[in-house]
Amino acid sequence: MGRAQDARNVFEEILVANPLSFEALFENALLMDRFGEGEAVIRRYIFCKKSVEEALKSYQELSKEDPKDFRPYFCRGMIYSLLDRNEEAKQQFAKYRELSPKKFEVEGYLRTSLSRMKLFGSNEKN
Repeated sequence: MGRAQDARNVFEEILVANPLSFEALFENALLMDRFGEGEAVIRRYIFCKKSVEEALKSYQELSKEDPKDFRPYFCRGMIYSLLDRNEEAKQQFAKYRELSPKKFEVEGYLRTSLSRMKLFGSNEKN
């Protein structure tokens, strides 16, 4: 609604209280990307607390605990795509799409310049 900085401030407050809030992390990352802070998104949300391999293992465990939860598949897909492990990313995103409810679509994010570049190695529209 034209108040992106206010939204970012709210998401930052939520993340102070709950650093693992999936929705706040995701929405804040979208806003950061829109402000041209794509590299900051990568540094902050992928390498912030754990090593990548530890994060992937954690998401794998979450998938085992609740195989119908779409979020770990999306997160692993994002990590793999940022690491240029595109085949693995595609598999994770396919599983995410299979499980995710229609109200929780992130297709718009997957079409942004940053994600196209990371997912497909270029900034061209496919």
